[in-house]
Amino acid sequence: MVTDAAVGELEAAAFAGRFVAEFLSWDEDDPARRAEVLRPLLRDPSGATLGWSGTGRQRVETVLPGRTLRTSCGGLIVEVTARVRAFRRTGAPPDATSAAADARITHPRTAGSCCPPDSSPDWVPAEATWTRVAPPVVRIPGGELRIDLTLTARGSQR
Repeated sequence: MVTDAAVGELEAAAFAGRFVAEFLSWDEDDPARRAEVLRPLLRDPSGATLGWSGTGRQRVETVLPGRTLRTSCGGLIVEVTARVRAFRRTGAPPDATSAAADARITHPRTAGSCCPPDSSPDWVPAEATWTRVAPPVVRIPGGELRIDLTLTARGSQR
């Protein structure tokens, strides 16, 4: 296992794309799922709740990794453009107890993703938008990749 190697561009692009797909996907009917999926992708798991108010539903349909910027610590900041589909609720919100049970039945958690299903009787697809995010990818001492939200373009931590 490589522990001190710089992050490669292709592996950083793939990891950043996965992170952006999860970071920009959420479902108010299963609000804890997003943080649960993001925690293992982050160098500091406490950032798993950033970027979402806890309401609404959206999912990433496409991720396109682009330019990269090498940091002085060997990490890479990857510019990722994502097409995001918002949803509009058409039914009444379920009560919290049945929503958690239904979520486990309709989309098993074995895949490790928080992207909600693309169809649901209580939600209809709304507009899609393109969003750009530039997550910093680093290699931690064990050799795994993580997103380091404190890393700046100069390669130092804030």
